[in-house]
Amino acid sequence: MTTPAYCTQNAGNCPTCSLVNYGRDCANYPLKGRWFSLAELAKAITGDRLPAMAIMLNDAGADPKLDELDPDPGAYVTREAVINLVAMRAGDIVGRRAAGLLS
Repeated sequence: MTTPAYCTQNAGNCPTCSLVNYGRDCANYPLKGRWFSLAELAKAITGDRLPAMAIMLNDAGADPKLDELDPDPGAYVTREAVINLVAMRAGDIVGRRAAGLLS
């Protein structure tokens, strides 16, 4: 996960920072759409199949890598990883479903 250059809290891990309770980061930018939970992505793209979603995101360059055998549904995935997944899978239903989450 990339740390915003302006980050002042929690070593740059915005999804776990206490400031996100208000839906904003430490520079008062909205958080909606910057990160997705693995459970949210799996529900929208693979019909709740967490391992399949983790494998696809790892192939798309998720950083840090997700556990493919026992994925954490609360793990956060950056918007960039979802964009990479859309680019890699643009010709199939996975790419179209992922693209729908970005708009």
